[in-house]
Amino acid sequence: MRLYLECIPCYLRQVLEAMEMFTDDRDLKEKILREVLEAAADFNTEEIGLMTNAKIHRILKKYAPAGDPYKKEKERMNLICMEMTDEIAAMIEGSKNPFETALRIAIGGNIIDFGQGNDFKAQKIKSTIEYALMQELDGAMIIRLKENIARAKKILYIGDNTGEIVFDRIFIERFFPTDRTIFVVRGGPVMNDATIEDAQMVGMTGIVRVITTGLDMPGTILPHCSEEFLKEYENADLIISKGMGNYEALSSEDKNIFYLLKVKCPVIEDSFKGRYRLGDIIVDDLRYLKNNDR
Repeated sequence: MRLYLECIPCYLRQVLEAMEMFTDDRDLKEKILREVLEAAADFNTEEIGLMTNAKIHRILKKYAPAGDPYKKEKERMNLICMEMTDEIAAMIEGSKNPFETALRIAIGGNIIDFGQGNDFKAQKIKSTIEYALMQELDGAMIIRLKENIARAKKILYIGDNTGEIVFDRIFIERFFPTDRTIFVVRGGPVMNDATIEDAQMVGMTGIVRVITTGLDMPGTILPHCSEEFLKEYENADLIISKGMGNYEALSSEDKNIFYLLKVKCPVIEDSFKGRYRLGDIIVDDLRYLKNNDR
């Protein structure tokens, strides 16, 4: 997806919120903001918006301790969701359709997105998951996804955020062929997106092979990804794309991709041309829909 002008104010809001996480120094904040504004002004509406977003966040990382303004909050999100593991497992095992329940929980976890704000506590996450269990979801798409998982020879599951990765792990270890599944994280810190350190922290690396995109960007922008990732991407016969950033980067791809996300942004809502609204959770196979004119 190309950059929309509405995205620029959202990126700047992210900067203001992120600075509050690591400094009270007003002079430093002004210095960072001036650099960010200069970078933001050099936007290109013909390229994917995530490129501008990445330039902005690289400036933030230059000044943040350990190069990651979100580090403590990412760890907090992982811990909160790890503490919910037994509760989530009981919900899945006690449900009439365990696969669908685990899927809904994994998508519900996509609410943990610091691009939309950073006020996340355990109760908010639990409430979102409870709501996700009741929201409308395309039953035919759920069946198609389950069938694709069963017959796939190689699955590439491209993750999104910290905290959320715990629910991905629960979903994967129960319903995916773990010997044929590769989980993908970011190649470096950006916002609250999951990295290899987060995959290790939540136990994902003990379940499946984990690789990175090679990018410190909140999305999988293929021309910039590592050779390792691109090789696995080309060889995969099923790709799971979690979250809005990955959807933005991959929505024009002609691959067998299932997009799992929560619609948290008007730009993303508009991209679906009326099929979904803000707050909806989605299981979507754009290629299938296009070919069948649904």
